[in-house]
Amino acid sequence: MINLGKRIMVIGSPGSGKSTFSRVLAEKTGIPLIHLDKEFWNSGWVETSREQWIKKQEALLNADSWIIDGNYGGTLDMRLEKADTIICFKLSRVVCLYSYFKRVITNINKVRPDMPEGCPEKFDFEFMKYIWDFPKNSGQKNINKLKEIKNKQIIIFRRRSEANRYLKDVN
Repeated sequence: MINLGKRIMVIGSPGSGKSTFSRVLAEKTGIPLIHLDKEFWNSGWVETSREQWIKKQEALLNADSWIIDGNYGGTLDMRLEKADTIICFKLSRVVCLYSYFKRVITNINKVRPDMPEGCPEKFDFEFMKYIWDFPKNSGQKNINKLKEIKNKQIIIFRRRSEANRYLKDVN
């Protein structure tokens, strides 16, 4: 039996499987799921202002329990402070890009469940570059922050099969 705590954050590269993993984890545990993309983006791919974004996250983080799926490095420390468990997907960039292509092909012009209305899936070269650069930029910053954390459960998945095995052990 796995003890996750009541506040779980899931981070890692786009295309790594964070949202799918988080959805299954929420179903198995009954812990409410928050997709940060759904909270951050507004219809038409309009960003939430930094001030509103911080206030929104403060409100979300005050809940007794949550699974929060997403990176948003500028506010990562807020979530790290409140989380009991941090789950990090550290998959290869090739796997993440392949998953992104598959996701776009499957969902083109549709709104995914982890996104707000008015933000349909689209092919985005800039986002592809972000995924490719993630391991050496944002991903490395995440790992460095995790190395500094004490007294919290940290789980790092390097393969989807590890995440799938983990989910099988969650009751």
